[in-house]
Amino acid sequence: MNIFKLLSAEFSKIAAQKGILVSVIAALLVPVVYGGILLSATWGPYDNLDNLPVAVVNNDQGAISEGEPINVGDQLVANMKDGKDLGWEFVSSTDAMRGLQKNDYYMAIIIPEDLSQRVTTVMEPDPRKLELEYIQNEGMNFLASKVTETATQRIREQLANTITQNYTSKVFSSLDDVSDGFGRAADGSARLSDGTTQLHNGTEELLNSVTSKQSDITKLANGTQELKDGTGLLLSKLEGKSGDISKLADGSHELHDGTVRLKDGTGQILNGLQQAEAGSAELKNGVANDLAPGARGVADGTIRLKDGSAKLADGANRLVAGLKEFGNANPSTKIPPYAESYQKIIDGAQEIADGLNSLSTKSVKLSNGAVKVADGVENKVVPGTAQLNDGLNKLVTGQKKVDQGVAELENGAGQIADGNAKVETGWQELITGVSKLDNGAGRIAEGNAAVDEGWQKLTTGAAKLEDGAGKVDDGSEELASGLKEGADKTSGLNTGEENAQMFSSPVELASDSVNDYEYYRDSTAPYVLTLGLFVGILIMSMFINFKRPEEVSSISWFAVKFMNLTILSLFQAVLLLMTVFFILKMNVANPLGLVLFTVVVSIVFSAIVLFLAAAAGNIGRFIALAFVILQLSITGANLPREMLPENLRALSDFLPFTYSIAGFKSVITLGDWGAAMTNMSILFAYLILFALLSVTVFIFMKKSQKQNVEAAM
Repeated sequence: MNIFKLLSAEFSKIAAQKGILVSVIAALLVPVVYGGILLSATWGPYDNLDNLPVAVVNNDQGAISEGEPINVGDQLVANMKDGKDLGWEFVSSTDAMRGLQKNDYYMAIIIPEDLSQRVTTVMEPDPRKLELEYIQNEGMNFLASKVTETATQRIREQLANTITQNYTSKVFSSLDDVSDGFGRAADGSARLSDGTTQLHNGTEELLNSVTSKQSDITKLANGTQELKDGTGLLLSKLEGKSGDISKLADGSHELHDGTVRLKDGTGQILNGLQQAEAGSAELKNGVANDLAPGARGVADGTIRLKDGSAKLADGANRLVAGLKEFGNANPSTKIPPYAESYQKIIDGAQEIADGLNSLSTKSVKLSNGAVKVADGVENKVVPGTAQLNDGLNKLVTGQKKVDQGVAELENGAGQIADGNAKVETGWQELITGVSKLDNGAGRIAEGNAAVDEGWQKLTTGAAKLEDGAGKVDDGSEELASGLKEGADKTSGLNTGEENAQMFSSPVELASDSVNDYEYYRDSTAPYVLTLGLFVGILIMSMFINFKRPEEVSSISWFAVKFMNLTILSLFQAVLLLMTVFFILKMNVANPLGLVLFTVVVSIVFSAIVLFLAAAAGNIGRFIALAFVILQLSITGANLPREMLPENLRALSDFLPFTYSIAGFKSVITLGDWGAAMTNMSILFAYLILFALLSVTVFIFMKKSQKQNVEAAM
């Protein structure tokens, strides 16, 4: 079955069912209804501004300017009544605030009490700017708030021009006085010229007098500088030796302290030697009287000990021998229990004999040693202690002489330390005096240098004064000539009222425009046409059956449904174009371009709606509706895309409404066919993309249907 037969069968089914046919016809009229209602208005947004209620409160109390009463608030109200830019309603402050709260007014303008009083300060040193308060009720309508704000700016410009004109009139009125003043100033400047000539002569004499004394002042400055250098050198030398003087004083103090300590040490040595002398005398007497006889007595006693121990040892040996003989002679000593007791007696006697033998041997050595000690004490110790006592006597006598010499040395060191301390104090006083002398010489040198520098500046200044006096003389002559010329020129200025008005508001805008809108509806037509076509096609898709006959291929299935929806959308486009051209009679810059672009947009929107409806049914149509809402404010319908935030501007680059609205604008008002072709090419890309997506959906649906049939079998 070919595609055209399938397409014919589709339309036959629609025609056979009256309910569906009526619904399709109603859907075909959706774009016509959109266009007929939204594009039927032939008025502009600024045509009926005088219907916008705006409250005006005039609280200006007026003022006195140059003896005459003024009331800028009344003048402003009069201008509002004549202009009728908005629906002015002149009310009290209470009524204005109440009206804003009740949403009766789109804006309230409040003229303050001191408006005229502030105008009078324009020529004062501290002028006060005029304040005009306005309160907008933006919640009632955003566009209306911008229109009322623009009207307020025009009022501000009128006030500014009025103030400038008043100021200019006052300035121009004073120019005649300026001309007279120039004339009087010219006469005075002539007299000033005579005086400046005399001033020039006097400054020349002053310069000659000052210049002649310059060399003497320079010599004085150089001499005082040499004095300063000499005192500085002297101070440097004294300060350089100050350390040596301090060291000498410190050394002499240390010498005195050392001699004091030496004196104390020699006294201690003398005391020690005297004590040693007394001890040596006692030692000598003790050795001679006690130690020597005692040592000799010990020696004699050891001799007797030697002899007695020898006798005892001999007796003990005989006792042991006798006991042994007794034992040999009496056998009963070997019979128990006498044998054990007898043996103990023999062993005890033997131990006694051994001890006495050892004592006898050692007493011999003791006796010999004691004799040697006694001989040593008598022959060496006694004479040695006598010699020691004599030496200590001599040492005490010498130490007394040393002690006397150290006392004399300590006295002399103290005198040296006192003298060197006085030398150090005097040296410091000398340094202080020379320092003061150096400071004084420095101040004299600095003063004379300053005098020399000041004299040079005085000479230079006198030269400049003489030169300036000459220039003043020349300038006063030029001033007299210029003032006379200024008086002549200002007397010829035109200071009339027309000149004041020209000066206060010198610029007028000459406006023109291109690609004008005949009516405000022309600006919304691209958005209305885009919205009508898409919504009409979306509604049309609800009456198309997307079920596929079994014998039809996926490609044929897609082609039939796409052609079906496209043909219906083209009928919608034709009806919409007929409404635009013949009923609304819109002024279109490129009518043929509008027809062609409308056809392209209808086909592209058919592909988008076909994909969404075929893929997800009513859910897809809901997505399509959400897709429309998403594009309402970010595709150039209400605001230029250039005014959108960067992220929304980037998103709008991927939305088809962006290019359909831009293309319609190109052919309706701009007459830019090149821009229309660019947008048309981008829409063709959308057509190809969504057509391929739709084919993919139909292929998937066919496979799914085949699997369901096989599963049922």
